[in-house]
Amino acid sequence: MKVTIANAKGGVAKTTTAIYLAAAATMRGLDARVLDADPQSSASLWADLATDNGAPLSFDVAPANLSTLTRLKPADGEWCFVDAPPSGRVLESAIEVADFVIVPTSDSPLDLQQAWATLKAVGAKKPAAALVVRAEVGTTAFKETIEALDQNDTPRFETIVRKRQEIKKSLGWNPSKLYEYGDVLTELIKELSE
Repeated sequence: MKVTIANAKGGVAKTTTAIYLAAAATMRGLDARVLDADPQSSASLWADLATDNGAPLSFDVAPANLSTLTRLKPADGEWCFVDAPPSGRVLESAIEVADFVIVPTSDSPLDLQQAWATLKAVGAKKPAAALVVRAEVGTTAFKETIEALDQNDTPRFETIVRKRQEIKKSLGWNPSKLYEYGDVLTELIKELSE
């Protein structure tokens, strides 16, 4: 399975989502890897720091580019999570090769606008859904975000990833607790099996 994590805006937890979903997959006994297609190389940095910290990730993280993405053929049963750049031909290629596109967004109006722009760019080419992350449940911003997504018939994950200091500070460590990301993977598996 090829799952691209994309959003035209930076800082919306694309890398965090890719790392946590790959960790969730390996915790279930699935083969997984992350392909780091973002020029900032955040997923690669995460993997390097985790190794330096003596807690290497339970899956591989490999650099990806236009050539490697167009030739991407996961092994049987393997889950590839592509941490996509915010724009350009590599983003387009990451979407083209995907079996599913996840578009993370926080409950910020700016993030939501960029999530919609990304979903519009994906269009009917691939199945895609918004994933609300770093959510402060119980706030007006959260309520308005969910209402806006639903009023616009935006496909979205039912699971909401809450804002947590533990997730914010997990860069460079192998996730040992998945928080809501385990439920996101369950939804994704169900969606892809239908």
